[in-house]
Amino acid sequence: MTNPNYGLKLKQTQQLNQKLQQSLRVLQMSGLEIEREVEDWLQENPLLERPEAEEFADFESESHVSAALPRNNQIGGDDAEDAWLNIAEEQDFSAYLHAQVCEHPLSEKEAAHVHILIDFLDEQGYFTETFEDVIDNTPLEWMLDEDDLQNALDLLQTFDPPGVAAANLTESLILQLMRLPASPARQLAAHLVQSSLDELGKNRGQNIRRFQKLYPNADEETVQTALDLIASLNPYPAYGFASTEPTAYIQPDVWVKETKDGWKVSSNDAAWPKIRLNREYCEMFREDGDASPEWKEKLSEARQKIDSLELRKNTVLRLAEYIVEKQEDFFVFGEIGLAPMLLKEAAAALGVAESTVSRAANQKYLACPRGLFALRYFFTQAVSTDSDNEGISQGAVKAVIAQIIENEDPAAPYSDEALVARLKQQGVELARRTVAKYRESLDIPPAHKRKIRARD
Repeated sequence: MTNPNYGLKLKQTQQLNQKLQQSLRVLQMSGLEIEREVEDWLQENPLLERPEAEEFADFESESHVSAALPRNNQIGGDDAEDAWLNIAEEQDFSAYLHAQVCEHPLSEKEAAHVHILIDFLDEQGYFTETFEDVIDNTPLEWMLDEDDLQNALDLLQTFDPPGVAAANLTESLILQLMRLPASPARQLAAHLVQSSLDELGKNRGQNIRRFQKLYPNADEETVQTALDLIASLNPYPAYGFASTEPTAYIQPDVWVKETKDGWKVSSNDAAWPKIRLNREYCEMFREDGDASPEWKEKLSEARQKIDSLELRKNTVLRLAEYIVEKQEDFFVFGEIGLAPMLLKEAAAALGVAESTVSRAANQKYLACPRGLFALRYFFTQAVSTDSDNEGISQGAVKAVIAQIIENEDPAAPYSDEALVARLKQQGVELARRTVAKYRESLDIPPAHKRKIRARD
């Protein structure tokens, strides 16, 4: 009989505690979402209150409109353009995904396939088509095959928000759980989603008792944590994104202004909800010296929420400062001055995870003399040049293309091949199909249509 071998194995795992989970969720929210969230907090927790209005004396005094309008002494380069033409539209779900393609290390072929699949997602953010349907509904010259589309789907499912491009609700929840650190609770949550999702009721106590019987090896705390994890997941990846209709007004999270010491970032205090501990209740606790466990839990919860708001503000401000440092030429010269910048580079500079930077950039905006811009606008991939430097950004290349076309002879507009040649003269080497793609993204028609339009 063989003797069993016993040994010890050390394994390091990271578990997201409740405080960190809340901080990450708050960081992801837009300004409108966080306002609604804070209102819910104030209703649920009597230990939270808003400061009195007179305590906000340090608020930014200038209006939102004046901050977005250009001032001649603040803009370098050409005369200031109409800022309202630069006001960013709040991204809908599809645009949000398309914008992320350049943030991932994809080949040109992989990026093209991911773009295709994004356009086949349904309104909830699911991919419910078959690869055969995709192939049948795309041009034959694209020469798509199912293996390439499967690879593109796997890549798309790593995009934000978690759960995107899943086939159904169950797969979406599993994909979201897989983004969380490994733990017994996560493992149990995955089992519940796969086998018992239909059995989840509204009564929490009944759920805990039912699943403790189904999974006797899991203790009550693990079951509770697993249910909390499931409750925190988003059943529809596209939920919370803007519709295709433009947003009437977007309040900036930060101001960017030119000073004698350069471009500086400051917070738009009106965009950051302010809450504090209720002074009367805290005084009462200090006098009594012994609060009940329920009130102690409420106090701990209130402090966590205040901390999560402060962390959200600090993270967004740090990211905005990094953007201003790296994209200074943009604030002076406009889009043509955009430098290549990736999420992973910002994450390394700020000492945080790449997903944290992605959350901090989500639906956050900065106002500068050139207009109002989403923070994600400044993340753009590099385009190779004929020099040894790191290249220029896609946004800058598009600006150059637009500038070349703007100055062309209306009677003899540049073809895509001619644009390739003009770009090469400026040190930018691109394939004709890439130039055509950039031109189309700028809503600029091909040369023969521009010529017809010029004659009219």
